[in-house]
Amino acid sequence: MAAATTAPNAQSGVSPLPGTAEGGFSRSPTFVSEEDVSPSPRADDAGATLTDLNATNPNKEKALSTHTTPTSEDEHLPAQSTMGKVEAELEKSGKAHPHHHQNALSSLSPKRKGVLLLCFCLSMFIDAAGVSATFLMTAPIAEDLGVKTGDQAWILGTYSLAFAATLLFAGRLADLYPPHRVYTIGFIGIAIFYLIISFMTNQYAFFVLRAISGLLAVLTIPSSINMIIQMYPDPAEQAKKLALFGMAGALANTIALVLAGIFLLANWRWYFRFITIIIAPFAVLAWFMMPRTEAVAEDLPGAAKLKRMDLGGVFILIACLVLFILGFTQAAVDGWNTAIFIAPLVISIVLLGVFLVWERFMPRGYSLLPHDMWRYPNIFPLILQASAIFMWFACAQLRIATYFQEALHNSAILTAVKLLPMGITALFVGTSTQALPWLITKPRFVQPVASALCFAGSMLFAFSKGGSGKDYWRFMFPGQIIGTAGGMIIFIGMNTSIIQAFPLEFAGVGGSFANIIFQVGGVIGISVQAGLINTGNGTIEDWTGSKNSYFFTGAYILFTGLVFVAWYRQHKMPKYDGPVVAA
Repeated sequence: MAAATTAPNAQSGVSPLPGTAEGGFSRSPTFVSEEDVSPSPRADDAGATLTDLNATNPNKEKALSTHTTPTSEDEHLPAQSTMGKVEAELEKSGKAHPHHHQNALSSLSPKRKGVLLLCFCLSMFIDAAGVSATFLMTAPIAEDLGVKTGDQAWILGTYSLAFAATLLFAGRLADLYPPHRVYTIGFIGIAIFYLIISFMTNQYAFFVLRAISGLLAVLTIPSSINMIIQMYPDPAEQAKKLALFGMAGALANTIALVLAGIFLLANWRWYFRFITIIIAPFAVLAWFMMPRTEAVAEDLPGAAKLKRMDLGGVFILIACLVLFILGFTQAAVDGWNTAIFIAPLVISIVLLGVFLVWERFMPRGYSLLPHDMWRYPNIFPLILQASAIFMWFACAQLRIATYFQEALHNSAILTAVKLLPMGITALFVGTSTQALPWLITKPRFVQPVASALCFAGSMLFAFSKGGSGKDYWRFMFPGQIIGTAGGMIIFIGMNTSIIQAFPLEFAGVGGSFANIIFQVGGVIGISVQAGLINTGNGTIEDWTGSKNSYFFTGAYILFTGLVFVAWYRQHKMPKYDGPVVAA
């Protein structure tokens, strides 16, 4: 489906805003497709199309946005009634004439931008490390806190569940409220709660505090994405910075294992204290160097913003994701034919249907997801490809780390060192995307090749027999390098493409949506891998179950790559005409 180009209205200076249909004040440019389509005027719930907004804006031709794919449903919306809603809300708050939105971030000096980008990347690294580092720390934490074997999944699960279930809500917050406030609350909160966690001696207090730290960590992701998009208006530079941001998360999947291994030489508690020590100075830097940013819905009064949070949709989605993750987490412990797996899974599927219906019937501008999101060009192949990458990384790292320690009796630090090729490869490939941007911007054929690399890595893992002795250098070592190279390209490419597929006023939601897909794929992969252990003799020492799990993950990521090359069409993606964020 081709994107549409919408020209400003000749009389009022107002252009229809397909991208802002869901309730935001857009500052992004006109999207243009290689297949130009005649525009059909639309009037949505955004309210950013008011003549007042543009009458006071000397750069009105730059302050407007359109997104892709006008729909027949949108073309028949009553213009006066939708605009009247927002005018009434603005009148109640004394803001009948909204001010011109300033993009304070784009005018910062390059040095100041660089420091803030470093803070954003650090928060992304720490958020992702909250999962990957736990792969090595689960056993010592369980022993220290007296966690039973059947409950050990919650050492990782409490953080992951809270993080994944609230991602979309955090994205909505970052779009409705000033993102610098959302970010600093989350970043400083992580430092405080990680320090408290390091002194916990009660397992239940540990679980609760890990969940809270997950809730705080999730605030930093969409707000960072929102501010990166504002800070770097040029589309080419923006894609590079988003790639760096994504690379920070991918690096955490491997480097955090090394950090955890080092601190386990002393005690797992020092890992959490180290994170606090690292965050504290950067949180101070971010606090003083970050200018006041405006939300895309800055002119809306507080009550109107609260309505646009879609709290009903938020609660339904959280319940759906919590039950889904609960079911798959417990399946690995209690079995796939038990009520603790089947009941939550069935209920979560029903709730997903309820959520989609709820979103469809919410008024335009008040729904958590854009109504026309499913019509964005290439959204389905992007989602399918994104679902495979955390599955691949999580299954590779968790099983190898566990096998090295429990079957080969390697120390935590030796295990981390043996996994270091993944970290070095991730750093090299991630950096290469800056010099070779076509790895990200031309995905149709790059992504399937990357999927094939991941498949090759999985096959090397499968036939490694666990990687003992010479088998490590013959299979595990090249498997880590080849598979991670492909995995990094998929992760950064899908993270960037999904974010840029959403209009500016949904930048936070777009980033959160991508991360939900990543997290859900990882949860499913780890659960299936745990279930496949029983295809051998049921013990970690028998590599048969592990081999079958790598067959599964390798086959799935190869399948998504083949679907991607068959379905994805580059010419349908939006092209940018001018800066992505108008100053």
